Amino acid sequence: MCSLLFQKEIKTLLADDEDIAIHRLKKALNKYPEIKIIGEAKNGETAIELINGLRPDLVFLDIQMPGFNGFEVLDRLQYIPLIVFVTAYEEYAIKAFEKNSLDYLLKPVEKERLALTMKRIMDNKADESDVLLKIKNLISDTQTVEKISTIPVKIGQKITLVHVADICFFEAKDKYVYIHTKEEEKLIEYPLTYLQDRLPAEFIRVHRSFVINKLKIREIHKYFKGTYMILMNYSSGSKIKSSYSYDETIKTKLLLP
Repeated sequence: MCSLLFQKEIKTLLADDEDIAIHRLKKALNKYPEIKIIGEAKNGETAIELINGLRPDLVFLDIQMPGFNGFEVLDRLQYIPLIVFVTAYEEYAIKAFEKNSLDYLLKPVEKERLALTMKRIMDNKADESDVLLKIKNLISDTQTVEKISTIPVKIGQKITLVHVADICFFEAKDKYVYIHTKEEEKLIEYPLTYLQDRLPAEFIRVHRSFVINKLKIREIHKYFKGTYMILMNYSSGSKIKSSYSYDETIKTKLLLP
């Protein structure tokens, strides 16, 4: 690990599959002139390639990414920079991170929490291998998070609960997330990153903008370069094109050849 204590410029790489998360982090990092962003990665494969090739001093690494997650990325690196993990885990897990004095950021990034992380980076006191081990153990312990069965939808002052089993798919559009049932589309207040680990096993992320209910699939057609065209059992006959980054996940969860 390189020492950053007296370094004037910190070459930094951002790895996250959500555009809005990278945008917010870049905006927050503008306050720190020593940070020079030299690259962005939207999936695990690209993160590995850029880290090994560009050899940044610092990487803000999302834990949940398509292709390889943050831990799998680290296992495949030939060069190990200083790592700040990015996570969307619940508050009790975050408190455990703080108790162990680990480097992490919670989405969406808060200025005060980023300031603490930047101080740790500049002091460079954290033992990275110890950080990685503790975070892996913590995430392993929190994988049994309770699955949700309903999604709250707020309309004015009224809140209705939509049963997860009735949802065909979730779609991220611009800065918002919508749920699609057979009858309608509704805006919700939760990002896909937060939802994907809390949804039942029948929900599969097939694209950074789509999480689908495999029980609502009508047909699957092979597309090109490891992608699929998925026809949902939906009133408008929605077609969802998968991303290559999720190829292995789709094959595994749908038992595709």
